[in-house]
Amino acid sequence: MICTDVGFDPGKQIHRSKRFITVDLLGLVLRVLVTSESVPERVGAKLNVHVLAGLSDER
Repeated sequence: MICTDVGFDPGKQIHRSKRFITVDLLGLVLRVLVTSESVPERVGAKLNVHVLAGLSDER
């Protein structure tokens, strides 16, 4: 999935997207979730874990 949403972080005064990466114990990438900057880290991390566990319909 390609995300074209770019958010604004008022604390850093920048426009960009955030990346949440899930890896296994060996450091192999299991999932990468790209969101807009306006999504908080807590929400993005929960969404990434829920999608990885199969609890969400988003792919």
